[in-house]
Amino acid sequence: MSPMNRRAFLARGGAAAAVGMLAGRMAVAQDAPATPQVVIFSKYLQFMDYKTLARTCREIGLDGVDLTVRPGGHVLPENVDRDLTAAVEAIRAEGLSVPMISTNYYDLEGPNVTGVFARAAALGIPFVRVGVRRYDDDGPIAPQAAKFTEDLAALAKLAAESGLTLGYHKHSGWNNFGGPLWDLHQACAAVNSPHFGSNFDTAHTAAEGAFGVWQVNTRLLAPYVKMSSAKDFVWKGAEPEWVRLGQGVVKNVDMYRILRTLGGFSGPVSIHIEYRPKGGGKDGMVEEIRATVPILRGILKEAGYPA
Repeated sequence: MSPMNRRAFLARGGAAAAVGMLAGRMAVAQDAPATPQVVIFSKYLQFMDYKTLARTCREIGLDGVDLTVRPGGHVLPENVDRDLTAAVEAIRAEGLSVPMISTNYYDLEGPNVTGVFARAAALGIPFVRVGVRRYDDDGPIAPQAAKFTEDLAALAKLAAESGLTLGYHKHSGWNNFGGPLWDLHQACAAVNSPHFGSNFDTAHTAAEGAFGVWQVNTRLLAPYVKMSSAKDFVWKGAEPEWVRLGQGVVKNVDMYRILRTLGGFSGPVSIHIEYRPKGGGKDGMVEEIRATVPILRGILKEAGYPA
């Protein structure tokens, strides 16, 4: 090959490589997960009717509402056809969304589970939080975990028929199934359905692995995370004491970075306020949520999500 031909060949190769790199970057950009919607767990605004709830959530800068649909919740399961419809209409009328509802279901025996799933699907709500199961105090773990997984698989099958995606909500503390996360990971792998995974709680994950296990557990569960709950705590002796997001020991930025990069997570993130806000009362709760919204948005941005 002559020097001129060699230079032309190398130039063409370099151009092709540059095009390939650009195409690769474009593909990565196109596949990058969208920024999660920032919503509020409506338990904390239980004192509001649907229209007041919707208007308040819009005014304090939320993207939507994680609506409680359970006994004592904003929507009672027996009234789901009427009340979930009314709640969703009121929230959407303010330009907000209802990307998820929170239930207490963990098997097919829950109150009106079929009706709740059907109504949520009809209203275009994609995600449903489920859980929580508890191990007994002194029995063997493996057979109990297997039974819980079997129940959740049946629940996930029902959800799939309606096009819904379930997220099991883990809690830290004694005897909680999903608390260690390895058991929930085993359940997700066994159910093996795109319609079942984790409602990943950052603070409960940190509480059960504060020094470093949280990082391994987050990486382990990342492919199965569908929705998330964000909060923070400091240690008070051997137990967590809940504090405002960003003021505790939970490495929320690092967790969401892992969920984004290893799991492509883009589901809703629900703000949880498990402490008494400064000033207390209903107004104090509203102001605490208002203050937390930009903090969570900052965390997600720092974790690499688009602003």
